[in-house]
Amino acid sequence: MKKIVRTFRLLLITGYCCFSSYNTYAQREVQYAQYLVNPLAINPAATGIRENFHFNAVLRRQFVAGIQGLPVTQSFAMDGSVANGKVGLGLQGLNDRVSVNVAVFGSTSYIIKLSEYQKISIGVLGGINVLPSRSAINIGGGINKALASAGVGIYYQDELFFGGISMPEILKQSYGYNNTGGLLNYQRPIFVQLGLKMEMSEELNVVPSILITKPEQGKIRTDLNALMHYKNTLMAGVSARLGSVTYFQVLLGYDISKNIRIGYTYNSRRVEDFYGNSTSVPGAGKGIHEIVFTLQPNPRSN
Repeated sequence: MKKIVRTFRLLLITGYCCFSSYNTYAQREVQYAQYLVNPLAINPAATGIRENFHFNAVLRRQFVAGIQGLPVTQSFAMDGSVANGKVGLGLQGLNDRVSVNVAVFGSTSYIIKLSEYQKISIGVLGGINVLPSRSAINIGGGINKALASAGVGIYYQDELFFGGISMPEILKQSYGYNNTGGLLNYQRPIFVQLGLKMEMSEELNVVPSILITKPEQGKIRTDLNALMHYKNTLMAGVSARLGSVTYFQVLLGYDISKNIRIGYTYNSRRVEDFYGNSTSVPGAGKGIHEIVFTLQPNPRSN
């Protein structure tokens, strides 16, 4: 009987480790995918580049008919500048219940004003990723673990152009249940972003951009984005990701006051589905809904 129990426990652990390979490549992908509403997500050098204090919160939820209890993910980001706009300070948090990852990151940047409209910023990021206190199958006791995180980036913007290159994770390490490395494996992607700010009329601005991403263990992918701002009140946009798996985002936002914006984002697929074998995960291949809240206590043009 004891032999049967030991065998059963071993099978459960083996199955869990195979399933957690799904989590291996999903680490922070949820946060990275929110870069259009939170530029700090991919580049710490964007910290404080807007100068005024900026707070952003995202509630991410999947709704699939017939499936109950799908996980909810929350994230937030805040940043601003001090020292007459020369130093940016930022803080980000992530509570991802799909990839089983809780993280907190602080960032800082040094901003050089080349002219009235030209800025170049160099930024760094540091923080921790915290794994859950017990395994998903509740075998073997606690596995609390906090792993360090660090990143770097450079960002430039002027009246018409913006762009940057960044590596928001430069450390190489992994951790998993019973030292399998299956729960968390830093991917260390490189991001290259380019964009234009186009004034079509006094009331309409269009911002096309492109993001090229090279994951450490994946193929190059390209995001094509276009955001529209109408009367500085209504925001709408679309984003298409081209690569081994294609998906799209639709973004909407409305300024209910000069300080507060409420937004909505629809993702045609979960970014977690792009990594590892996630076909057994409830809701795989289905869309994701996000509610976005943005606060600017003292908005001003940059």
